[in-house]
Amino acid sequence: MIKKFAVITGVLLLVAVVAATGCPPQAEPATPADFYKGKTIDLIISAAPGTDEDLITRIIAPYLGGDTGASVVVTNRVGAGGLDAMNYVYKSKPDGLTLGTAPTAKFVPNKVFNEPAAIYEIENFSYIISIGRVQYYFLVAPDGPCQSVADLQAATDLKIGGSSPSGSICLSGLTVIKLLGLDAKVITGLSGDSNRALAAKRGEIIGYCSNIPSAKASLEAGMVKPLFVLATERDPLTPDVPAITEVVNMGGEDLALVKLWETTFFNSTLLVAPPGIAEDRLRYLRDLANQWVQDEGFREGINAVSGYELQDQEYIAGEEVTKVMLDLAAAFDEFRAIFLELIEKYRA
Repeated sequence: MIKKFAVITGVLLLVAVVAATGCPPQAEPATPADFYKGKTIDLIISAAPGTDEDLITRIIAPYLGGDTGASVVVTNRVGAGGLDAMNYVYKSKPDGLTLGTAPTAKFVPNKVFNEPAAIYEIENFSYIISIGRVQYYFLVAPDGPCQSVADLQAATDLKIGGSSPSGSICLSGLTVIKLLGLDAKVITGLSGDSNRALAAKRGEIIGYCSNIPSAKASLEAGMVKPLFVLATERDPLTPDVPAITEVVNMGGEDLALVKLWETTFFNSTLLVAPPGIAEDRLRYLRDLANQWVQDEGFREGINAVSGYELQDQEYIAGEEVTKVMLDLAAAFDEFRAIFLELIEKYRA
């Protein structure tokens, strides 16, 4: 009877506590490591199978699954030029179970030009890591009529190759026209580096902007060569190729535009989570990503995809990526006006 009375008393006391606090007793929150075990992570790719972004994401996936104890499901969402994927991740539940990868070459221009279909805001994403830091070069045919910046500046009615109207290939071409003061237009619709290289070889365009990994096959085939890099310093990847600031004196807005390409518009693969993910889970994912880049097998895989050996500075931690993106977002209005003016003047 005494034992039964004690049990009843305990129950009544528990009920009283619940009534007083207005909520049932809560279990201790799981640590991020505990949270992920046995869960499923959806890893969304904004590019087609076989692309660099796709291959890099599929290198990340087994590391992510192995370290978290979660099952990782990789999905390519390529609708609207990758916008479908970026929007999907952005509006996903911020529980850390939906992550995505996106190339900055698509991710940034969408917002520079206020693409109405892009519902995401760059400053709100939760950034985990950026992989790669690929600069843009101006490429010409080795036997073409323009073999120097002086040749370009002396020529008239030049055509520079571009891809999508607001993509990085087009925007970098427009930038070159402005910085060198060329009598030129950017011709869009030349998708794929091989098509642009062939057009340069045939003399249909004088050249185009691209990065070394994307143009690797065309460079190795001798169809094009780099004339300069769109940066203030030489790229360690091609130390013999001058920076544009070495061949043209510039300052003010022009120099700021070069620095934009050098520090923010470089192409990389971003690994992101939706806005609002719990800080401890975001920190956990960032810590894991920083461990991956110390792993020899991981880096060998990334190097194989990239076509060259990435340096330490090409793996940028989440907080640093966040700062870069916030600085960029703050400068959008200024650079948007510049690019809109360039499009009006120099895009065919």
